[in-house]
Amino acid sequence: MKNCRKLPEPPALTAYRQAKPAAIWDQMRYDQFDVGQQAYLDIKHTLVKGQRCLCAFCEISIADDTDDATIEAKKHMQRVEHFHPKSDQNGPINWALHWPNLWAVCLGGSQRYAGEDHYLEPLPDNLSCDAFKDHQIDTNKLPNSPEGWILAPDEVPAFPLLFQFDPDGKPEPHTQNCATLELPNHHYQDTATLVSKTIEHLNLGCMRLNRNRLAVKTVLEKQIKAAREQSPGIDPQIVLFNLAQRWFSDDVNSPWPEFFSL
Repeated sequence: MKNCRKLPEPPALTAYRQAKPAAIWDQMRYDQFDVGQQAYLDIKHTLVKGQRCLCAFCEISIADDTDDATIEAKKHMQRVEHFHPKSDQNGPINWALHWPNLWAVCLGGSQRYAGEDHYLEPLPDNLSCDAFKDHQIDTNKLPNSPEGWILAPDEVPAFPLLFQFDPDGKPEPHTQNCATLELPNHHYQDTATLVSKTIEHLNLGCMRLNRNRLAVKTVLEKQIKAAREQSPGIDPQIVLFNLAQRWFSDDVNSPWPEFFSL
């Protein structure tokens, strides 16, 4: 799980919320008037672009590129997640249409047709992300409002890295880095526990995701080995830096590599 960037709110969402401030999510999504359907498309496309084509929780790829047509071509691999439940209508905020509350995520292993990289039996053991978060809420293992109990995508700092991975691809808290950073507004005794509970309640260590990370890790190791062999006598740190520049483009229109944090 990495820090996710928010692009400015789409004008169509602003216009729809002004026209129908009490509208619920599905009302907007299927509204043929008041730019509702356009707002939905713009929300999803803007989120995917800002997140550089990665799921806000597990970092699996949910689009091949950041242009609208390419994002839409993978619409069956994406959905919009409301971090705070959109059903909460008890306060002044309409969480269903509240831009800071919206994130682009994968299907969390919930759809059989999504392919073997995105689906693995048994369920719910191999659900993840919002699909598993909903399961945790339904089984009373996570409060309905998860703020302070798990990290939101914009609460994860870019540095230092709070997540690391064991040799099998399973995420775990980076205990040294967690000890140097105290994050505000959570319900645990330390940052490491907050990170651990985030992994648990989003099931980021499920077999399906670990398997996929391990495949990516194998490719990365081969690329690093090849780069070192092709650059004899060069400082290994320079070799790694050059690879990082290639993998992590600073072009905001370029997708990030899958499993960014790994």
